[in-house]
Amino acid sequence: MKYDFDTPVERRGTFSYKWDAEADYFGREDVIPMWVADMDFPCAPCVVEAVQKRAAHPVYGYAVRQQPYYDAVLGWLEKRHGFTVSQEYLAFAPPGVIYAMNVMLRILTQPGDRVLVPMPNYDPLFDMVARGGRQLVETPLVWQDGRYTFDYEDLEDKAASGVKVLIFSSPHNPTGRVWTRGELERLAEICLRHGVFMLVDEIHCDFVPRSHPHTTFGLLGERVLRHSMICYSANKGFNLGGLGMATIVLADDDLRFRFNEEMAIAQTRLDNIFGAAALIAAYTQGEEWLDQAIEYVEENKEFLARFLRERVPRIKMAPSEGTYLVWLDCSSLPFRGMALEHFMLNEARVAFCAGYEFGEQGEAFLRMNVACPRSTLRQALEQMEEAVGKLP
Repeated sequence: MKYDFDTPVERRGTFSYKWDAEADYFGREDVIPMWVADMDFPCAPCVVEAVQKRAAHPVYGYAVRQQPYYDAVLGWLEKRHGFTVSQEYLAFAPPGVIYAMNVMLRILTQPGDRVLVPMPNYDPLFDMVARGGRQLVETPLVWQDGRYTFDYEDLEDKAASGVKVLIFSSPHNPTGRVWTRGELERLAEICLRHGVFMLVDEIHCDFVPRSHPHTTFGLLGERVLRHSMICYSANKGFNLGGLGMATIVLADDDLRFRFNEEMAIAQTRLDNIFGAAALIAAYTQGEEWLDQAIEYVEENKEFLARFLRERVPRIKMAPSEGTYLVWLDCSSLPFRGMALEHFMLNEARVAFCAGYEFGEQGEAFLRMNVACPRSTLRQALEQMEEAVGKLP
């Protein structure tokens, strides 16, 4: 079946964080929102049908996970990522990946403990460190051979300095890097050598083209599994952000018990009933839709790269190997930080995630979400072209 990603869907008036919060966040409503990481595409029809079927039942009581839910998760991890995992290793976090990582960070550390984060990075991943009274230790990503990679010498030095935990995203948010197996193995070896536990955010792992295969951390061996927590979710790949849900792989029995205890204390063990129906449908029937969505977004990235190269050469696009996020280098423009964000808002009338939100390394960058109809992308780029063209 051929799915339609070209036809715009009106999202205003649907309680959309991305489309209905513009006035509150940006002070104006006439901007094209390319910021929040959800897609402007209709969900897979199988997902819509599953949610509608569940909604037709007139009782919306508490949900419970049953074996079809587990089978869907385990089957997807094996089919899509080649990762065969024992059901007993699974835990769940209905509030989402960030909540789960916060819980585990509190289990593993005490206030004042050192936590290592590669930068730039998704801001909630390092915000949780400082907000929890832990000490943030930054290690820079470096530009090498036309893409970002880890600075392994710096990682080694800082891992040896008493760091308790490493937090990182794979694929990487905001740059769109898909780490190779070799990169991840070297990272894991450093952490194991220095007793650093690894919290791995793989929420974007499903939305990766075949040309840059994603290696899930779970494939790096049992020893790595027992010194890490891996977080998965259908939310990004299948556009289900409003339904919550996160699947956690925790091989260490004691840590998994403590994690589940924390979830029970907070009374956050039960999934949204619509989320359960959506997840099962997505993982068991939605792969064709996902592959076509990825293909469409890859074409959007090609369109974006060509447009910038030919018509807005002062803005450069870092190679995006996965996700629907693009890291734009605006260092040739006479703005940094908030001034760059305001220029795009007020002159181009396009809302981005400002690069400085991902760390000081992002002062001259913007994160752009290109999971939208091409007509929307084209309009945003034409407005950017006009605004940048007026600069000296």
